[in-house]
Amino acid sequence: MRKQMRLISTVALSAIVLAGGVSLTFSQSENDKRSEEQIRKALADWVAATNRRDETAANTIWAQSVVGWFPEAPEFSSRASFAVAGIPEDKGASYSTYELKIDEVAVSGSMAAVHDIWTETRHFNGSPVTVRRIIRGSELWRKQPDGKWRIVRWVSAPEKWEKVA
Repeated sequence: MRKQMRLISTVALSAIVLAGGVSLTFSQSENDKRSEEQIRKALADWVAATNRRDETAANTIWAQSVVGWFPEAPEFSSRASFAVAGIPEDKGASYSTYELKIDEVAVSGSMAAVHDIWTETRHFNGSPVTVRRIIRGSELWRKQPDGKWRIVRWVSAPEKWEKVA
């Protein structure tokens, strides 16, 4: 009798699942989908603001108590970018522009993890020479009390500068 009950229960559960009454797959909620879109837009807005050199607009991506890490090794420094470009550091100013490829955005409620690949291009005023590097990044995002998503923690793993032109 017990064996028959188990068989009946298993068959009944299978029928319910197959009929769509119960979903055993996990899917992103509509709220999480909207949150992912907001985060992707915030990153795109940061790239656009930074590329037009609007620091005020770019800085809206950071939470008030953000903590981040970028290696301070000499090969990742501003000085290294000038050396790779063959430009004396004291002879000019520079600025960076960015491109972004988002690998993954994983949202759950008010927290999200983002893994992305940044391409930073350094431009030197008065020179056609540019240098470039790839930076792999991971960010922890949190929905703030004002309803905006902001980065609360981040870590970057840059590659060395390479001369482009």
